[in-house]
Amino acid sequence: MKKLFTSLLALLGIASSAQSQQSIQSIDPSKILFSIPTLSEDIAELEPVKQAPGKDACMFHEDEWTQVEFFAKSQLTEVQRLLKEYNQFEQANRVKHGWLKPYIRRIKRTSVIKGASPVEVLEKLLERKAGPGPILLSSSTVAGRVKDGFSLALGGNVTLYGYSDAEGTPVLGAHVGKDGEDIKLTQVFMKLNAAEGLILVDWRAQIILTAVTASGQIDVWRP
Repeated sequence: MKKLFTSLLALLGIASSAQSQQSIQSIDPSKILFSIPTLSEDIAELEPVKQAPGKDACMFHEDEWTQVEFFAKSQLTEVQRLLKEYNQFEQANRVKHGWLKPYIRRIKRTSVIKGASPVEVLEKLLERKAGPGPILLSSSTVAGRVKDGFSLALGGNVTLYGYSDAEGTPVLGAHVGKDGEDIKLTQVFMKLNAAEGLILVDWRAQIILTAVTASGQIDVWRP
């Protein structure tokens, strides 16, 4: 490892100074940029992961939490308001290599799918069997598994996830992994919009899929 580290330093042209002396450098926190423009204020309650996750486990960084998510249609006005606010904030804080500050999304959670058995509703609609809740990562470590959570693999490296409470499911998110097939998520939106009237928002892309027309076209809203 030491040899590899030394070789990397030499490649960067700083081996001699690194080997000859050690120094501490200070960084102005105000100059640290964010690589992601928006974050959710709320993170689900987590519980310890008691055994090594399987190869098909739904895992992603906590910063990805609800970056793409479904809402009940009754929350469309509120989501539109937040997207308008976020759009202005993002433009004001965007710089060449990142963002000065991320926009923190604050939204009151209501049941996306109501009832005592929302996961069973999803399983029936999507013809998929639900698995355990997603595992959230913090940096390179495991933060925990979403308590009372579930996940539904849709294929094409796309997974729905969320958690349930006494009234339904307050969060229904979607994670699209590397080389994920967006068409899988689009097809699920069409089913959930028809059956439950749900809308789908992609916060970073700043778009909402609001409805499916009689001709099969999808209505899209942007701020």
